[in-house]
Amino acid sequence: MDHQGIIEAVDKSIEMLCSEFQSDPTLFFTENDLVCYFYCFLWQKLPTSNVYDKDGYKHSLIHMEYPTPFRCDMSKNKFEIKNDEERTEKGGKYQRGHYDMVILNPDFIKDHSYEVIKAQNYELYKEQVLSNMDRFKPVILYGLEFMYRREPLKYSKGEDKEKGINDFVAKVIQDANKLVYSQNKEGFMGKVKMLTFVKGSSREICDLLTEKLSNRNEIILCFGD
Repeated sequence: MDHQGIIEAVDKSIEMLCSEFQSDPTLFFTENDLVCYFYCFLWQKLPTSNVYDKDGYKHSLIHMEYPTPFRCDMSKNKFEIKNDEERTEKGGKYQRGHYDMVILNPDFIKDHSYEVIKAQNYELYKEQVLSNMDRFKPVILYGLEFMYRREPLKYSKGEDKEKGINDFVAKVIQDANKLVYSQNKEGFMGKVKMLTFVKGSSREICDLLTEKLSNRNEIILCFGD
């Protein structure tokens, strides 16, 4: 299956998951339920997803919790890139983030070893991948983040009645920013989607969320009763 076929399989799986959620949102107790459903949909659509690395070992294109190729600060709903020299208040290095799910470029897998592909050794990854990006853009064909609000969002009491809603929006934007930065980082990531699921909130709240997030093309909002 070529790159476009893989991307189309991901897009179709997104459509299937959103349809399933809208029809029967009570199937999903947790965000992980949504991710697992999506994984099953996508796996069925990628029967040729197994490819071999440079040493002849078999790999899957689909992986969860894949490390970012950068350090970052994601405390207090923000997203800030940090370099290797910057230190936290406690004096340690900033950690790398993770993507909920990635679909790797099979050409990238074929050109590297298992130790490099899994991206857990940051120094090795920087040396063999980030310094040679022109050879196999993008490393990740598709990057995905998931967000699930299973309890109804409501207006807060007091002067700032949209505080709870704005906090949720900030968390969605935080992950969306991580994806967009990755997409813009020397062609590291191809297509991106921030899949956001909201269950049981009023139509007024759903309309407000749509208004606040409609300017972000990478964010998909899916509402269920």
